[in-house]
Parts: sequence; C-alpha cells; structure tokens
Amino acid sequence: MKIAWNTTDPAKAIVILSRIQLETEYPDLLKRTMLIVDDHKFDFSKVMNYQNELSGTFVIPKKSRPIQDHLSFGFILYGDTLYFVKDKGDIEGLIKSFMDQYDTTMTSPFEFLLRFMNYMIQEDVYYLEDYNGKLEEIEEALYDGHSLGLERVIMIARKDMNVLGSYYLQLTAIGESLQQIIISFNNADENAMLSLFLSRCSQLLNLVENVKDNTSQIWNLRQTQLSDKQNKISTLLTVITTLFLPLTLMTGWYGMNFPNMPLLHNKHGYLIIICLALVVLTCEILFIRHRHWLTTDHTVSSLEKKQEEEDAVADFFSQDKNEPFTQ
Repeated sequence: MKIAWNTTDPAKAIVILSRIQLETEYPDLLKRTMLIVDDHKFDFSKVMNYQNELSGTFVIPKKSRPIQDHLSFGFILYGDTLYFVKDKGDIEGLIKSFMDQYDTTMTSPFEFLLRFMNYMIQEDVYYLEDYNGKLEEIEEALYDGHSLGLERVIMIARKDMNVLGSYYLQLTAIGESLQQIIISFNNADENAMLSLFLSRCSQLLNLVENVKDNTSQIWNLRQTQLSDKQNKISTLLTVITTLFLPLTLMTGWYGMNFPNMPLLHNKHGYLIIICLALVVLTCEILFIRHRHWLTTDHTVSSLEKKQEEEDAVADFFSQDKNEPFTQ
C-alpha cells in the first residue's frame, strides 16, 4: 500500500501511539477531540465530530470468544495525520496486515480510514456462516441424543451473538454519521467505500439474527426433549401405579378380617389369593402391551430408525421426472 498524502512529512501520515503518549505529547489534540474522558477504557464503537476534528473508538470482539475478549483502539483525524490510539490488543499488527494486503495508493487519511473499516469486517460473513454451521452440527448431535454440555454451549452462543449484534449496530451508527460528514465533499470513491461498509454491516446484522434464531430453535428443541423425557418418566410411574392398584385393593379388602369373609379360614385361601393376584397382574400387563404403553415390540432399532429417516428425507427432496420444476 502506498500513502500519497502528507508528502512533506510521510512519517506523520499515520501515527500509532498509546493513551499516555496522547495525553503527554499531544494534550491540545486530546482537548480538541475529547477522545479520552476520566481515563475510562474504550467500551463502545463510536465516532465524534468535535470542533471539526473527527475522532472515534472501535471495540472489536475477538472471533475466538466474543464475550470474553476484544481489540479496542481510538483514532483521530487531524489535518493530514491519522492517529491511532492503542487501548487493548495488537492494533499495530492489524494495521500492518491491512497495509500488506492491499496494493493501493491512498490519497487521503479519510480514505485510509474508510478502507480500514471495511477491512475490519470483510471476513466476518465467513465467520458467522461457520458459526451457524457449528450450531447445525450441535442440532444434529442433540437430535441423535448427545446432549451432555450442550446447554452451556447454546448459552455461550446466544451471548456471542448479542455481543456481535451490538457491535454491528454500533458500526452502522458510525457509518451513518460518517455519511453525513462526507456529503459535502462529494467524493465518489469515499461514498462508494462508505456505502459498501454500510451494506456489509446490514448483511452481518441479518446473519447475526439468523444465528440467534437458529440458537433459539436449538434451545427449544432441547427443552422439548427434556419435556418429553419427563413425560416418559411420568408415564412409567403411572403404569407402575396402575399395575399395583388392584393388588392394593385386594390386600386392603382382605385386611379387614371380618369373621365371615370367603377364604378367610380356607387352608388354600392364601394360595388362591396369590393365584388371583397373578391372574389380575397378567391381565393388566396384556392390556398395557395391547395399548403399547410399555411394549418394545414396535420399537425399531437405531439403524432402522436412521434408514427410515434417510428414506423420508430422500422422498421429501426427490422430484417426479414427469413433473415440471417450479421455483
């Protein structure tokens, strides 16, 4: 990348400095921009046009763990110099990789800033698509019954998307603010770069919403599975209670010990009651099996179930050759 502005002092075209250097070496510039207030860290991405000096901050979530780490820095556009103020992370490395990637001549610090802003988010669409693909793998694992630890993964994914969604909203606000600033300049290249930046932000916001929707669907699927599991447990307990309810009635009935009760003094009474209980229990089991409440006769194996699912998917996406294809 070739920098074609500030030819009288090229070293001052782009300056990277720390917050302390900005406060000690450029106190007048700091007062003109109000970039640092009360030594607070940079928490948001924003742009300011204070006393006709353009400045702002960027807080970029790290793609590895958006909710835990970020890269933050400030910028000040003053005259023919673009200042970058380090806050957290390796801003020098990011700027170097940006300059190494493009073989373009930059004619103004504002053009450099706009191209750099586009560079910051140009790969994000692939990151979000990959993130969504991983969520689909989680959904498949959840459907196959592998649910250990997935609740925490889903929770982290929702937090990640909240952070990224807020980040892209802030970038959109920055783009709209800069759009108002460059209207008076009527520079076609700068307008095109800013339009591209806003378009990318809108696309990324839509992708974030899609990932959040996918996360909600996975969460609902997990809750449905838990509810189904609880229903199966309740059904099992109900069936067990139903099995022993007639036996409880019999034992309670013959526990009254009235003198003239049948079989009370019969020497085979105990055996008769046992046989009667077994007959009642057998009839109940046969009835329950007939109703398929606890039977396993109609339960297919996992391989059969998988084959049936694959056949159903194939049938769903198959098309009759005699039928015309319609969009």
